[in-house]
Amino acid sequence: MVDRDLEREIESLKNELEAMRRLNRELLKLQQDQDSLEFSWIGNLGHWFWDFKENKVTFNPKKAEALGFKKEELPEYVDFEFFTERLHPEDYDFVMQMMRDHLAGKIPVWEVKYRIQAKDGSYKTYYDRGTVTQRSENGEPLFLAGIVFDISNYEAEKQELMKENREWAQLSKRDKLTGLYNRSNILVKLGQVIAEVKKKDRQTVSMVLLDIDNLEHQNSLFGPLFGDEIIKAAAEVIEETIQPDQFAGKFEGGMFLIVLPDVRKREALEIAEKISIKFQQRDFSEPAEVTSSSGVAEYLGDETVSQLFNRADRLLYKVKQNGKNNVLSD
Repeated sequence: MVDRDLEREIESLKNELEAMRRLNRELLKLQQDQDSLEFSWIGNLGHWFWDFKENKVTFNPKKAEALGFKKEELPEYVDFEFFTERLHPEDYDFVMQMMRDHLAGKIPVWEVKYRIQAKDGSYKTYYDRGTVTQRSENGEPLFLAGIVFDISNYEAEKQELMKENREWAQLSKRDKLTGLYNRSNILVKLGQVIAEVKKKDRQTVSMVLLDIDNLEHQNSLFGPLFGDEIIKAAAEVIEETIQPDQFAGKFEGGMFLIVLPDVRKREALEIAEKISIKFQQRDFSEPAEVTSSSGVAEYLGDETVSQLFNRADRLLYKVKQNGKNNVLSD
């Protein structure tokens, strides 16, 4: 008699368990349908539920399908590690620390953005948000619920826009004809280096003010396009002569400003002379004699940007007055 009662009780429990499973399946399907209706336009992959004690994760299949997995490829019981093992190595520690902090009650909500590896080896970007919904009497987490979004397209567009912004920011600092710094930004560079010298971060700075001789005359003889050719040639000679940690910009017309950090006047004079010789030796599309004049000055230690510039400009003027095609320092 006892055995029959036990059998009936077990059978009743089995039926009750099966009924609960059917109800859970129906509730999950209802939740999945609701996810699709409410959030499909913003990359929603549905809700997830994590039984922490059993380490079983129930989730909308879209979360795995977005990674390239078919429903039948998933294990019967998916654990937390099924997803965390696919985290990008650079994101893993941060994501896991955020989860540990939330489980410990240090932060109210689990909210992270991470890259997760798809079946084909590529990475998707997910935004995940969830919270502990049930805790034991002593505060241990029992159950968590959350929602996840695929924001891969958004992240790709964001990165592309950031790249374009960086490129535009760089282009805005450059002279369109020569590719060197434009007038305002080469003056900024000069000011920055002088500030570094004043703070003792650099020993000194010298500058070269170079001007193409008789540019207006060349324009009148051979046209403005030839003038552009000369200007671009001067920029090329300057770029190939100075070092990567030195700066050059087109100041105005055929005039260039060259900033030489940690370079003494004697070495700056040699650099200017080298540029002058190489420029004069360039071949051009017209039979023109093309030369340049330069004024070279080293920062004195208590000057403003304007004072240093004006000293170089006066030296350049002297060269122009004395026949051009020369380099002069004070």
